[in-house]
Amino acid sequence: MTRFAQSAALAALLSLGGASAAMAQPALPPDASPEGSTPILPAPPPPAAPPPADAPSTADQGKAVDGLLERLAKTEDPAAARRIAGAVQALWMRSGSDTADLLTSRALEAQRKAKADVAIKLMDRVVSLRPQFAEGWNRRATLHFLGKDYDRAMMDLHEALVREPRHFGAWLGLGRILRESGLDKPALGAFRKALAIHPQIDGLKREVDELTLKVEGQPI
Repeated sequence: MTRFAQSAALAALLSLGGASAAMAQPALPPDASPEGSTPILPAPPPPAAPPPADAPSTADQGKAVDGLLERLAKTEDPAAARRIAGAVQALWMRSGSDTADLLTSRALEAQRKAKADVAIKLMDRVVSLRPQFAEGWNRRATLHFLGKDYDRAMMDLHEALVREPRHFGAWLGLGRILRESGLDKPALGAFRKALAIHPQIDGLKREVDELTLKVEGQPI
């Protein structure tokens, strides 16, 4: 990715949110992992169980996500926030396709067994089958990041955030990649996006305070 293209991609990413969030695809499923702690990117969740026969419709799922994210932004209890975030991620993990869900589960298992190439190929199939599945792009971004392919990771995070601008795990992951790349100012912007959605991400407030001092200096 050229410097110009990278800058344009960053600008597009950091402009997401706000009004864009209202246009987010309803209930595009991410992960039920303990995100937001200290790892570079959120850890993968346990393999997703098949959705029950009475699983909510996409519209109902979207309403559930909206309500949970509203609660998540307001809660000041870290334990409650973890539970709410896990519930959001469990809903986001549902792609709307049994096949895509199965492939995602197999990719997560391959990742746990350190079979990154297999996991990426499986997620390639997922995003091809369900291109509107935000978590599919987010999961593949994680795999690219672990392989030190930051350009592809950032491109996949862009796709995830276009589909679900409220994906706090994707914002967190983007911030980690940017900071790892020495791009502190845009990293700070990404971290602030994550905190606006999930204010109780473990340790992130402290990191943002430290980064703010580094990037913006001591307030007058």
